[in-house]
Amino acid sequence: MKRKIFLLVAALATLLLTGCDKIRQIKVTGCSLVSFTPTGMRSANAELALAIENPAMQFTLEDIVGTVYRNGNVFGTFSADPITVRAKTAAVYPLNCSAALSSEVSLGEILKLARSYDLAEFTVDVEALIRLKSGIAKRFKLKDLNVKEMLE
Repeated sequence: MKRKIFLLVAALATLLLTGCDKIRQIKVTGCSLVSFTPTGMRSANAELALAIENPAMQFTLEDIVGTVYRNGNVFGTFSADPITVRAKTAAVYPLNCSAALSSEVSLGEILKLARSYDLAEFTVDVEALIRLKSGIAKRFKLKDLNVKEMLE
């Protein structure tokens, strides 16, 4: 009897560890700008195409918010609509975002950036809630993501 219980526990542990390994394999493989619409002098809406490889279970990203930095200074903030990533797929998902410039950023600076800019100057902090199909949720934060590397 003890042997059967041990084998059952060993099998469950193997299954759980394999599942956790698959969660670590979730990757954002690409990101591109689909559309950009100014909504005022200091704000805009955008649609991104987000390519995600998900070998694990289905999940939803909710309450997506972030801050964009240029050379370490706050450049603006953004939020995004929730997206559901299907299980065991590699797919492209539309991500609708709203963004606003920081009050510290001048319109002259924006005009200079329109002529020439270096994406390496920009980093992003992102915070979101990840919710599994079962309803279990966890908040996560990513800091200092390099925009240039994300878009390559």
